Amino acid sequence: MTSKILDATPEKRIFLSIISEYDLKRSLCELIDNAIDLWSKRKRSDLEIKIVADDRQQTLSIEDNAGGIEESKLDHIVSPGKTSNEISDDVIGYFGVGSKRAVIALAENIAIHSRFEKAKTFTVKFDEHWIAQDHSWQLPYTEAQTELSPYTTLIELNKLRVQLTSDEITNFKKHLSEVYAKFLDRGAIIKVNGDKLAGVNFDDQWSYPPNLYPTKFTAQIPIEDRKVDVEILSGLIDHPGDPDNSYGVFVYCNSRLVARALTDFSMGFSSGMIGNPHYNISLARTIVNIKGQSRDMPWDSSKSGINLKHPVFQALRQSIIDVTKRYAQVSRSLQGSWDINVFPHKTGHVVAEKLDTITSIPKSYLPTPPASKQKWHQKVANANAAIVAQKPWTAGLLESIMAVDIFSKLPLTQKNRIGLIILDSTIEIAYKEFLVNEKNIGNQTFKNIAENRIDVEREVIKHINIDQATIQKINHYYKLRCDLIHQRATPNITDPQIEDYRSIVEKLLHDMFGLDFSS
Repeated sequence: MTSKILDATPEKRIFLSIISEYDLKRSLCELIDNAIDLWSKRKRSDLEIKIVADDRQQTLSIEDNAGGIEESKLDHIVSPGKTSNEISDDVIGYFGVGSKRAVIALAENIAIHSRFEKAKTFTVKFDEHWIAQDHSWQLPYTEAQTELSPYTTLIELNKLRVQLTSDEITNFKKHLSEVYAKFLDRGAIIKVNGDKLAGVNFDDQWSYPPNLYPTKFTAQIPIEDRKVDVEILSGLIDHPGDPDNSYGVFVYCNSRLVARALTDFSMGFSSGMIGNPHYNISLARTIVNIKGQSRDMPWDSSKSGINLKHPVFQALRQSIIDVTKRYAQVSRSLQGSWDINVFPHKTGHVVAEKLDTITSIPKSYLPTPPASKQKWHQKVANANAAIVAQKPWTAGLLESIMAVDIFSKLPLTQKNRIGLIILDSTIEIAYKEFLVNEKNIGNQTFKNIAENRIDVEREVIKHINIDQATIQKINHYYKLRCDLIHQRATPNITDPQIEDYRSIVEKLLHDMFGLDFSS
């Protein structure tokens, strides 16, 4: 059987087909990525990228001193798939298509001038007419009449496909400050219309509430004969992240921000996992740093999103959900008190945990969310803390009422009997504490009445006003308690009776000691 040959030469309109996928930010980033890769590989001491965006002339230029392009590799400028990067390099780009489609997405007329180190400067130009000629991929280049500075590449873009406005320029300046913050911190310089950009980092905006510090988990993911280093950092930020879209998951690959503030299903923001995006969880931020060979980075081909099917992301996804969910729970539980319980805590440290595997995070390594709503007895304890500190004899009286409340909610068949005994004992003890500690009656007087509850009650009535109807009720419940303890027949005690007696006791404790049960 005779074999035949297919001509697989691509058509140039492949460039035009992807123009709609590239906006101004994405295109500029592709060009900056190239410069950063050259700078990183050649270990040059400085990198300066100068972008001039002229919204009046509608032109763009991007100049860098990363090293320049060798004459023998000028075809990499336009040939799809060609790149000087190896798949084993720890760089940003290796697909070999980004810068080609980026410049074509930005402009119809393109001129690229480059001087490799201290060699000659060469110029490559192409436009819509060349792209339309599908029959030929040949592209002339010339030696430039004017030499660039050594190591320099200059890209000039005219007849822009995008509309440059002052707002667009402001937006992409902010975008570049975020995407390349790690490189700017390392000494790289990016200037836009002469303005030097400062890095905007997202890993230095934490709050440090006690026992709720940010936590950083580090591990390695093995891939064949190599490993990928992973770091997941999560915590509560120092401001609500909903208005400025600054909560959720941030992903860096080889120090470049690839995805910002993700709050979609891919990161677990859904009912039954982290929860749906909402203001009440907007303090939760998770930062994922992934470092390794470029082929192992879970980014898409334009480095502007995550490849959800990538094995590295699949290995990380559950851990991202685990940590983000826990801090989202903390954010939700403290919502309403952020100004008191979160934002004032401006100093602290990041808790570091090294893991053998990153496929899941042990719950014991994560902070325990505070109760989203305080129980009644917790509120009462807080409301009366100052009184108990000043009058320690009131602690037992306060906790007796709290105990009755707790018992009332338990599935006990005889809880009303327990409640009656506690309430009536509380009144009897309260009478004596009131006379001894609040009114300071003499020892002899107290001794004379201490053995007789009626006498104690009469002495109390001399100092506070208790109406006769209340006295009758107290005596009625006292008799029920005595019958319960001393009689052979057990009296039936109802829920309304316990509620009535509890309200009487709480009012008396308020009148005698100032205790507050209104929470």
